[in-house]
Amino acid sequence: MSKPSKLDGAANETAPLVNTAKIYENGPVAVHAPVQLGGADAGMRLTLCRCGASANKPYCDGSHAKAEFAATGEPASKESPALETRGGPLQLSVIPDGPLKFTGPLEIVSGSGRTIERTNQTWLCRCGASANKPYCDGTHKRNGFKAP
Repeated sequence: MSKPSKLDGAANETAPLVNTAKIYENGPVAVHAPVQLGGADAGMRLTLCRCGASANKPYCDGSHAKAEFAATGEPASKESPALETRGGPLQLSVIPDGPLKFTGPLEIVSGSGRTIERTNQTWLCRCGASANKPYCDGTHKRNGFKAP
């Protein structure tokens, strides 16, 4: 992982040219974008739980290690055209007992930096049990996942 810049998380940090959600091997999803959560600024950098074990959902608290969460950081790429706009506001909706919904320009990238998908709307798993990780496949309904 690269060394963070002095501006990481600072109020005067410049928005990235490309909004990204980086999928880490056996770990969280790291979002770098000007994120709006519930109509409020949530910052430019969020590390979000995708194992379902965090005590600080939707944020990662490192519980994936103790939970022995296993999920690739290198999922298959999806055919997706280039986005007309690659940066700008990204809306994050945390669906109660369900996935993370992103609305706005987003490039999902693997842990190694390969583009997996370019999209303007997607739902990412946060229960840790989807067979289609990092995407939600509805498993949270079958396994009784509970989270605000």
